Amino acid sequence: MGKLNQTILVLSFSLSITYAGCGSCNVDNKKAEKPMGDFITEINENGAIKGLVLASCGMCNFGMKNINCSLAIQINEKAYDVKGTKIDDHGDSHAKDGFCNAVRVANVSGKIKKSDFMADTFVLQKD
Repeated sequence: MGKLNQTILVLSFSLSITYAGCGSCNVDNKKAEKPMGDFITEINENGAIKGLVLASCGMCNFGMKNINCSLAIQINEKAYDVKGTKIDDHGDSHAKDGFCNAVRVANVSGKIKKSDFMADTFVLQKD
């Protein structure tokens, strides 16, 4: 019986570590403010997009079910994981104005493929 309890304890601990996220976020269920602007509202039939989008951490601010902090864009309340650039390529994601604490505006070009945005360009806009 002791070995069974020990095994269950080890499995529980392992699963909690695996699905805990990055651990650095101070997510407090308070959503970051979304900037106003002239954003992309439609995706072409071929998936190509070019223009302004909201960019942030998908897990922290867009409600994605990712297990780690990762860069995402949002078009019409639908979030897409970004491929071709990473969350920390644009500064510390956990800084006050970082992606885990703020929703930023990015000028992008690339294609939407399923639930991912394949970035050709990704340029953060100044505040």
